[in-house]
Amino acid sequence: MALIDVRCANGHVNEVYRAVTDWPATPICPNCGASTEQVHLPKAVQWRADPIIVFKGPDGQYRFPGDANGLQAATYRKNGFEQIELRDAQDVRRFEKHMNAHEFRRASRRAEIQQRMREARESASRSDLRVLMRTMSERGRAIARAAMSRNDGKPREHAREAGFHNEVYSNDRSNRDVSRDAQGRRRRD
Repeated sequence: MALIDVRCANGHVNEVYRAVTDWPATPICPNCGASTEQVHLPKAVQWRADPIIVFKGPDGQYRFPGDANGLQAATYRKNGFEQIELRDAQDVRRFEKHMNAHEFRRASRRAEIQQRMREARESASRSDLRVLMRTMSERGRAIARAAMSRNDGKPREHAREAGFHNEVYSNDRSNRDVSRDAQGRRRRD
């Protein structure tokens, strides 16, 4: 069976199946029953991915349901979450940039809090160590000073770029590991 395009005398255009043995005859129009002739239409292939659905909560947090029409998405809609549709690569890139900036700010605040907590712990530990150093030998005090100096030289934690991305739009053949050989060069297959 071959899929062909036919046009009837009344102007209806349809895709119909025709057995190879029936060639060159064409079936009647499925809309009106009139006789048809085969036409060759240009392929009008339009491929469009379904939009990516993201929900923004009243608290500003984002939710990413697995299925846009699923139970989880329905719950978000019912609870008043704002639905955001990312329809093309430009929308996705803009959202990724926004999410990376948002996550970077959160990570910076978290790193600052952790740094303050670390400094408070170090200060308490050093004061305890200084009290103990009074009873230590000169060599013990030198080791304790060296340990404090080494601890001062440790790098502090800093926030980094979150690296938020949408794999569908971001991982293509050019940057996936499977498209590289053992030496890390791009394969040409």
